[in-house]
Amino acid sequence: MLGVRLQRVNLNWAGEAATVDAMKQLTVAALGLWLGAMGFFAFVVAPAAFSTLDREAAGRFVSAVFPKYYAVGFGLGLVALASLVVRVLGRGVRPLDWVPIGLLVLMLTLTLFAGAVVLPAAHAAREAMRATGGDPATAVSFSRLHRLSSVLNVVVMLAGIGTLIMEAVRTR
Repeated sequence: MLGVRLQRVNLNWAGEAATVDAMKQLTVAALGLWLGAMGFFAFVVAPAAFSTLDREAAGRFVSAVFPKYYAVGFGLGLVALASLVVRVLGRGVRPLDWVPIGLLVLMLTLTLFAGAVVLPAAHAAREAMRATGGDPATAVSFSRLHRLSSVLNVVVMLAGIGTLIMEAVRTR
């Protein structure tokens, strides 16, 4: 009877360990995809658009992509956070677990802010700039919003790289 109980414990532990490992892989995969998409857009798509299309067409193209960019990032971030929380709860919370959780919450918050607040404001500023024929005040407003969007994206990327490294090197 005791041997059967030990086997059950071992089998149960093996199942929990497999779940913990699968959740770690899902966290790393979601983070990697999110960072890869961000890098591809920032370093390939946007520069290619602005180097091959006229400025107006490139701006329209990038503006059309941005809502999807933020939605995909937010979705992958939710997957990463959920799988990280499931993994942490499955093996027990440790003090250092709060670092990647906090970084993912920061990344999601900044992504949501950039997509839901900054992006619509930048679109409105750009439309106002078009309507006024490039009024300097609206150009400055658009420039500030564009800079804010860029800074938010850099912070999200850096936090993502840090989180990805922490999660990739962790044994459990």
